[in-house]
Amino acid sequence: MFINSFFLQSQTNQQIITGISIGVIVLLFLVAIVIYFVFTYQKKQQLNQIVSLKMQESFQQELIITQAEVKEQTLQTIAGDLHDNIGQLLSLTKATLSSIDFIDTNKSTQKLNTSIELVNTSIKELRQLSKLYHAESLLENGLFSAIEQEVEHLKKTDQFIVNLTKSFDKEYLPIPKTDLFIFRLLQESFNNIIKHANASTIEITIQLQKNILHVTIADNGIGFDINLSNNKMNGIGIVNMKKRVTLIGGHLLINSEINKGTTVYIEVPYENNI
Repeated sequence: MFINSFFLQSQTNQQIITGISIGVIVLLFLVAIVIYFVFTYQKKQQLNQIVSLKMQESFQQELIITQAEVKEQTLQTIAGDLHDNIGQLLSLTKATLSSIDFIDTNKSTQKLNTSIELVNTSIKELRQLSKLYHAESLLENGLFSAIEQEVEHLKKTDQFIVNLTKSFDKEYLPIPKTDLFIFRLLQESFNNIIKHANASTIEITIQLQKNILHVTIADNGIGFDINLSNNKMNGIGIVNMKKRVTLIGGHLLINSEINKGTTVYIEVPYENNI
C-alpha cells in the first residue's frame, strides 16, 4: 500500500515537472518569437529611416541642382535678350542719333523723340530682365506667372505660335519646392522643342483638379523614336526629367511619332497643407 502510494506520488511529481518543463519551453519559445519580431521591426525601422534619409538627401541634392539649372537657363535667356533685343534697340538708337542733322530742326526733333522712345523701351526690357535674375524671384509670384513669362519669351523669338490654357478647380496656393521642379521640367521641354523639334506650334495646357496638377506640352515638330537608348534619351534630358518628376511623387509620359510631333504629359500631386 505504501509502495503504491509512493509510486503514485512519484508519477504525479514527474507529471508536474514535465508540465513545468513544457511550460518553460513554450514560454521561452514565445519570448524568442517576441524578441525576433521586435528585432526585425527595429531593423525594418532603421532601414526605413536610412532609406528616408537617403531620399531626403537625394531630394535636397536634386533641388540644389535644379535651382542652379533654372538660374543658368534664366541667365541664358537674359544673355539672348540682351544680344537680340536690347542690343538691337540700342544699336538702332545709336544709328538714329548718329543720323541727326541739326540744321534740319524738324527731322532732328523727330529723331530725338524716336531715340528717347527706343531708350525707354530698352529700360523697360532691362527692368523685365532684372526680375528674372534669381530663380526665387522668377517664382515669387507663383508657378503660373513664371510659366507665362517663359511663354512670352518663346513668343518673342517669332519662331512659334504658343497657346497657353489654364484651368483650376480651386484657389491656387504655391508650393515653392514643387513649383521649382515643375518649372524646370517645363524649361527642359521648351529647350527640347527649340533645339530638336523644328516645330512651329506649341500647345501648353495646365489643369489643377482634385489636388493633382496636370501639365501637357505638345508640339507639331518632327518627333522622335521613343524607343531610343538611354544614352540618346539622356542627350535630350528625358532621363533627368523622369528622375525629377519621380522625386515629387509624379509621373511623366512622353508620346512621340516621327513627323507627327511630341506630347509631354506631367502629373504631380499638388496640395498645399498650409
